Amino acid sequence: MAFSLGKLKNILNSSRDGQLAGSGSLDPEIGFKLSLHPVNKCLYVTVIGARHLPSLFGLSRAHGYLVKVKLFPGEHKYETTLQESSWPVWNEDFKFPLRPKEKDVKKAAKELDLQTLVAGHFLSLTIYALLEPPKTDALKRSKTLDEKKTAKVADQEEPKPKNGFLDKTFSFSSFKSTKAEAIAQKSILEKRRTVGAATWNFDSKLFQNDLRNGLVGTPDIWRPINAIASGLSASSSRRENKKGQLEVGLLYTSSEDGLNDAVQLTVCRLRCSVQTMQEQELFKAPLYLKATILEANKAECYWKSDRFVPTISARWDPKSATVKLSVFRANLNKVSVYISLGCKTKMAKKEILGKATIDEKSTYSDAWKECLRQPGVTKTFWVNLE
Repeated sequence: MAFSLGKLKNILNSSRDGQLAGSGSLDPEIGFKLSLHPVNKCLYVTVIGARHLPSLFGLSRAHGYLVKVKLFPGEHKYETTLQESSWPVWNEDFKFPLRPKEKDVKKAAKELDLQTLVAGHFLSLTIYALLEPPKTDALKRSKTLDEKKTAKVADQEEPKPKNGFLDKTFSFSSFKSTKAEAIAQKSILEKRRTVGAATWNFDSKLFQNDLRNGLVGTPDIWRPINAIASGLSASSSRRENKKGQLEVGLLYTSSEDGLNDAVQLTVCRLRCSVQTMQEQELFKAPLYLKATILEANKAECYWKSDRFVPTISARWDPKSATVKLSVFRANLNKVSVYISLGCKTKMAKKEILGKATIDEKSTYSDAWKECLRQPGVTKTFWVNLE
């Protein structure tokens, strides 16, 4: 019996040591260690570094990496500094206050053991790659000086209008700042790529090391970095669009004799999720958008955009992003619109990344019929690329 218990202890210790030392594989991993102060109820997370991080994201190369550290439950979250190596080393510490459960708050401090403090908590580490180098302080300062000079010249040339009722009621500067923040947020999303995340559930048995100032700590812990999924199952009733969405404007104009009617499509903007943009980058080729109007399944006219890099949002000038077809009124039931998002790879192979059809039999038949019932009125709606 004693032999079996000793063997069981060796097995458990070896498996725990293997977890802390890392898997030894070439998959991305992140390392960290924890220290806890039982009296002050504070947890200290030390982000050590990461291994085997990807450096290429489609057409772009990663300039550096950072980690977002979050403790659940809790409101505090932190980010590490940017490191340029694909094997980054941080060794940065972050402090989190621990909140015991309500039923444990009534207990005296001396009765709160280590397991009670860490129960119900888990740690989340999300790794991001930054595709472009951050602007240096010198560039920021020079831009700030130029902006100040430009503002002074503008103030001298244009007299400021008097504050009226609208200026007092509505803060126009707040609208400008909101728009600037939205543009900045979009820029951040386009430059950042989520490499993955690692989570760790607290185990009080791992706090084995006695440190200074009454702290107890864990050895170095290495966890695999897993991709972040959307959480929607394939059998879910909710339908998630994975190819992107396109905003279009459809216009029908009628003639007196019915011999010179026109169907016009205008492409306004494209939007997609960050995950969709990352999937498009895997083709390592610029994208293009093409809208074709067909009559009796024969392409009559089309509009094709300039090539652009994968992005979460793109806009086109309505005056130029337009395709128009003159048609007999009797043949309107034979007219359809075909939209495709594609790219051409280095091997000159065309790949269709998303497509949509607009006619009286498609998903957008209501918009099509409403447009025909109201000649001269542009019908604007969103189209899902499939």
